[in-house]
Amino acid sequence: MGTAPGDSLPMITKEIDQERILKWAELSGDFNSLHVDPQYAKKTPFKGTIAHGPMSLAFLNELMMQWAGERWPAGGRLLDVRFRAPIRPGERIRVTGTVKGRLRVEGKTWVECELFIEKPDGVRAVEGRARVPEEE
Repeated sequence: MGTAPGDSLPMITKEIDQERILKWAELSGDFNSLHVDPQYAKKTPFKGTIAHGPMSLAFLNELMMQWAGERWPAGGRLLDVRFRAPIRPGERIRVTGTVKGRLRVEGKTWVECELFIEKPDGVRAVEGRARVPEEE
């Protein structure tokens, strides 16, 4: 695991389809029509169904678990997550990030990363930061 500024985190790709969105609705209990009803969603400003925001958070957590291992659940934090564009059925997204540097907070040394989820056209649908305790 590279922790130098500029080091890339692994890349995870995810195929988003309506079935995956429906499974997330079942898992989360969020059956908002914007996510699960294509006919309703066509009439909204989004012009179709979109993935749940917390699904994106789960993907960012998966990325950090792959990269930081047990240090992630032992103290890692997602910070300043912004949802910039909807993720739609039929899109293959890329979940990745970059090490930004180290900082000292609360008497600990942390590795800070920039995280993002990119749509097929390169638009960043989700952006945020993560902080994970440095290996001791």
